[in-house]
Amino acid sequence: MSDLTSRIGRFSIPRDVIRGDNNVVLLKLFANTIIMRAEYKLSKDVIEYTALSPLFRVKEESEMVPEYRLECKSIYSDGEIVDFDVIVEELKKAFS
Repeated sequence: MSDLTSRIGRFSIPRDVIRGDNNVVLLKLFANTIIMRAEYKLSKDVIEYTALSPLFRVKEESEMVPEYRLECKSIYSDGEIVDFDVIVEELKKAFS
């Protein structure tokens, strides 16, 4: 994992998700990330993170920091236990 410093990305999480009752999803995500910067964006009510993670692809040297969208792939709830998979998908930038 020597290329971890090249696996940098940005993503946002809504503040109500962080303040919610089910933070198990976030713990699983943050177990695989090193947060370099976190900033609250009042206008969108999100916390924007810049982080290093093996979940991100290697960034090219001259490239801007890629932005990723985090989605919950599956949720299974059985009483108190919640199981899920977090996927990371790079946002596609449309050039017009």
